[in-house]
Amino acid sequence: MEELEEQTLDLIRRNIDGIFQSRIWKELGINSRQCSRAIRKLLDEGLVGRESVVAGGVRTYKISYCGEVGVNKYELMTAGDIFDPCAGCIDDCTPTRCTSLNRWIRALDVES
Repeated sequence: MEELEEQTLDLIRRNIDGIFQSRIWKELGINSRQCSRAIRKLLDEGLVGRESVVAGGVRTYKISYCGEVGVNKYELMTAGDIFDPCAGCIDDCTPTRCTSLNRWIRALDVES
């Protein structure tokens, strides 16, 4: 990771509730294009999330920290050897009555 991305990530990480993208480039003393490129790389790596918002009548993005490099996102969606049944599910069901989901939740309890 390049120095600019590291500085950007550090600033985002320190703002627990997220930070406006416009504030990031101002605080880092860079232009908006450099900021956008750094954030794009962090988004591609899954380290930050981005939400479109309006602040002071101007559209911007709120950037939030998502996690560390090296976290296997698939591990977060498995319980033992059972993959999260809701990922990609197209059934119109009630979660409290979904057999697959309840089986997966019980498998989570076993791992604890």
